[in-house]
Amino acid sequence: MARPPHKNPLARQHLTPEGRAKHKEMLRTRENHGGRPVAVPDGFTKQTIEPIRAKAKEEAKKVVAIMTDENENSHAKEALEAAVEILRTPGQTRDRLTAARLVLDFTKSKPVSKSEVTVGKAEAFLSSLLDEGDAPDETNDEEEETGASS
Repeated sequence: MARPPHKNPLARQHLTPEGRAKHKEMLRTRENHGGRPVAVPDGFTKQTIEPIRAKAKEEAKKVVAIMTDENENSHAKEALEAAVEILRTPGQTRDRLTAARLVLDFTKSKPVSKSEVTVGKAEAFLSSLLDEGDAPDETNDEEEETGASS
């Protein structure tokens, strides 16, 4: 069990200027700064993630070469390669989903929205009503004849 803060010499060290200077020196000179390097996902070290990223980069170049034309913009190709590389490497799900959306937007056309289909049906319905309205109305003629004879 840890000592209470008022009895722990390391916790009390920060209360004096000499103690703060000593602590700063200790932090500055220690070899292991703790934590993992920037851009290294959980569960990996820098040494284990580098070969995975190199392999993903090669695969991304092959995939993009298959997906794009020779006339394609070089910046677009580079962006697509980066997105495919992010997809192929382990990392945060949010980043991978964003990259997947980017690749799909580039490669697949979006499906026709349902509202266009509904608008088409509504227009057909209205035009059929107009067609019926243009036809002579036999029911109105009969009512007028019966009303005139009485």
